[in-house]
Amino acid sequence: MQRPVHSSFSFIAVSAARSAIATSVLALVACGGSSSGPPLNLSGTVSGLTTSGLALSALGVNLEISAGATSFTFGPILTTGVGYEVTAPDQPAGQLCTVTNGSGTATTANISNVVVTCSNETFNIGGTISGLTAAGLVLANGSDTLAVAAGATSFTMPTAVAYGSSYTVTVAAQPTGLTCDVTNGTGTIGAAPVTNIAVTCSGAAVTVGGSIQGLDRATGLVLANGASTYTVPEYATSFTLDTSASESTYAVRVQSQPAGMTCSVSQGAGTIPTHDVTNVSITCSEESYSLGGTVAGLTSGGLVLTDGGDTYPVPANATHFTMPTAIADGSSYAVSIQTQPAGLTCTISGGTGTMPASAVTSVGLTCAATSYTLGGSITGLRTSGLVLTDGMDDLAVSANATQFSMPNALADGSDYTVAIKAQPSSAACEITHGTGTVSGHVNTLQVTCGVSAPPQ
Repeated sequence: MQRPVHSSFSFIAVSAARSAIATSVLALVACGGSSSGPPLNLSGTVSGLTTSGLALSALGVNLEISAGATSFTFGPILTTGVGYEVTAPDQPAGQLCTVTNGSGTATTANISNVVVTCSNETFNIGGTISGLTAAGLVLANGSDTLAVAAGATSFTMPTAVAYGSSYTVTVAAQPTGLTCDVTNGTGTIGAAPVTNIAVTCSGAAVTVGGSIQGLDRATGLVLANGASTYTVPEYATSFTLDTSASESTYAVRVQSQPAGMTCSVSQGAGTIPTHDVTNVSITCSEESYSLGGTVAGLTSGGLVLTDGGDTYPVPANATHFTMPTAIADGSSYAVSIQTQPAGLTCTISGGTGTMPASAVTSVGLTCAATSYTLGGSITGLRTSGLVLTDGMDDLAVSANATQFSMPNALADGSDYTVAIKAQPSSAACEITHGTGTVSGHVNTLQVTCGVSAPPQ
């Protein structure tokens, strides 16, 4: 039988290490440790090693492996119940050695199935990722790990793997609110990189719900989100609807109105997060009123307005609009543009508010063939948390920013109002020159931070 090839230095080092391990095991037993039974050997095979420099390590023992070795042994360093991991902290000159079957927990038998594969050729391991909408995913191939960012669609493990060695890619840590599975994660490295590993992530179904106001004794209200429906009992003050794990968005709507009342949905649509949605608001009233306003400059078709789940395609050359569904008295509304018309940019002013006890006709819609940016300067912003809004778009501003520009350009001739939707985490901010009419690029708005925080 062929013996492993080791240097004399390795023999002395390993003998000393084994003595130290034996002493540690005796001390562990004396202290009441969980290890028991006779010492167990930890060993395995080596293939393809043609140069010197390879060192293996396990349980604090370092083992130098000579060129041409076909096997190795750490000797009796294990006892039943002890966890172990064989690594290769030092690689041979001009080669890469990969350890497989290198970790586990000792039982009552010697461990001899550790495999070390060395090669002059190495290849990367990777593949595709789908559905990763949250952070926290960690992939592993043995001791090689990779933290994957939210939104990633592909991955490559950090350490290349030797030709002829096996690999097993697993999920070491799941992302927040998601479950990821690996397919094609196990194989043997051929003469090419591995690119067919697939990581598929999906979210556990969350619920969408919120508050109900004004329903009283009325019956017949049915709320819906996708295929999920909920018949609301009289006097209800809250509701919950299910979502599907395959859905990425939600849109709560009134499927049936209660007898003698109109109920309207606020904050009912959005992207499904990793937690339950609880801020949808349903307002019911015996009185309801129309929501609309004026239109200027709409010379082409294609414009679609929306207010929650209510949509309205505005015809070309229209000068006025009214949303199809009346809004309950006291409910909030938020008119936005779902689709811009062909060749034009339209901007909404006065599109958000709370329904009074009368029709709303003050929403303004201005369309033009030219559009301009809206922004300005920022002073004194030291922390994050500041959010600006122009009634159509929100902008989260980074700490220490000195300038800003709203996400979307505004139509020439449209009115604008920029306000602070959320204050930063420290001193509050104020806006000057925040209102006006667009007649070219606007960069005169000024956000000043460091003033006294507003009262809570």
